[in-house]
Amino acid sequence: MKKFAFLLAALLISFQGRSQSTLLIGTTPVTVDTLISGLDVPWEIIYHDGYIWMTERKGIVSRVDTATGTKQVLLNMTTLVTQQSESGLLGMALHPDFTNTPEVFLAYTYLSSGSIRERIVKYSFDGTTLVNPVILLNNLPGNSTHNGCRLLFLPDTTLIASTGDVQNLSYPQNLTALNGKILRMHTDGTAPADNPIPGSLVYSFGHRNVQGFVMLPNDSILMSEHGASTDDEVQLLHAGRNYGWPNVEGFCNTTSEITFCNANNVVEPLIAYTPTIATSDLAFYQNPAFPEWDNAVLMTVLKNKQVRAMKLNSTYDSVLSDVIYLNTIFERLRDITVGPNKEIYIANNGASWANTDPNTHVIIRITPPQVTTSLNTAITAAEINLVPNPATTAFEVRSGQGGFPLGSRIEVYNTLGQLLNQTPAIGSRLQLNADTFGGSGAYVIRLSDANGSTLSMRKLIVR
Repeated sequence: MKKFAFLLAALLISFQGRSQSTLLIGTTPVTVDTLISGLDVPWEIIYHDGYIWMTERKGIVSRVDTATGTKQVLLNMTTLVTQQSESGLLGMALHPDFTNTPEVFLAYTYLSSGSIRERIVKYSFDGTTLVNPVILLNNLPGNSTHNGCRLLFLPDTTLIASTGDVQNLSYPQNLTALNGKILRMHTDGTAPADNPIPGSLVYSFGHRNVQGFVMLPNDSILMSEHGASTDDEVQLLHAGRNYGWPNVEGFCNTTSEITFCNANNVVEPLIAYTPTIATSDLAFYQNPAFPEWDNAVLMTVLKNKQVRAMKLNSTYDSVLSDVIYLNTIFERLRDITVGPNKEIYIANNGASWANTDPNTHVIIRITPPQVTTSLNTAITAAEINLVPNPATTAFEVRSGQGGFPLGSRIEVYNTLGQLLNQTPAIGSRLQLNADTFGGSGAYVIRLSDANGSTLSMRKLIVR
């Protein structure tokens, strides 16, 4: 079943009744549909156990059933969260062992004595709502822009959080201030003993506004950061290091920057973008059936409305290629996450940063093939046979000993994974006519049980 999960994804889409379209990304055909619309600036999306967990910037935490598109609100913080311009409810992370430790971590801005502040809070999930908030970090300076607030768990179950410079250029190089930093903490908010500065949450500094994190296969962390008018950056995270802002923008390539970089051990980016494109979140993607994006870091882009696929070297410390896809096909692309069948979910934030039309704030789903060898691996199954094969028009699907299982069905797919026909499997032989689903060509015939699991598949040639 896992080897042919693309077909299952296509099957689910066909049952949902939502419109879908087909795109070519490079030479790979993918289907695109809208999982859910009518949102209020979806900011963070995370796939977990059949749901997309989501923050909306006005102060809503919810999860969306990926099979039905149904939204379940888990927490309404709209009376607590202050949402001005780019501030509001932003980052979210689920505890890595969520089944046994159902904790959700949120970063948001709020109003205190007339000024915007930031905090990070841990909630418990009781199965239907988020309860028992515990403040881990409070009263951090905030702003209507440059708040950072992306969250990510490291392999040791410590949590990192980005904080922006909140438009105060004195913060990023000040090690006693928590803004303009990457912070690292335990799940109770305390500083790990092995942080670079004893007793401090500061893990790296000299940041302007990091809005993307991804863990690479070697457990290193890649970040994306907003520049001013030049030098959006993609960087590797190194503990205790200085990333240069506001003294350095992008690479150390001016006289003053070179002097500062040499004196302060500044980390240069892997790649920088001038003029800026408004980099956002990152995901690492692997799928041999999708060579354009296979083994690539996918980065969503806001201002330029695109997905960039970056291929890295074998040690993940150099960018070998950086290719633009989906250029202006959608609108501002905020966040990205990958589902279990290699489907990709992207949060779309409308045509401009000020756009609040809920019809343009959606989550789209891109479903590509999952494995390039799906047809070849499928034909090794022996539970069903196709007679004759190749066929002209009529053919029989014949079961093994004992007949078709109770409640099973026969499904016909084309080589793009689109469901063409489905028929209850009764008895031990089922006759079908290829003219009813497309005539000559190559097809996959699938026997599934009452729960939708694959029992057997065969390749059919119709001449």
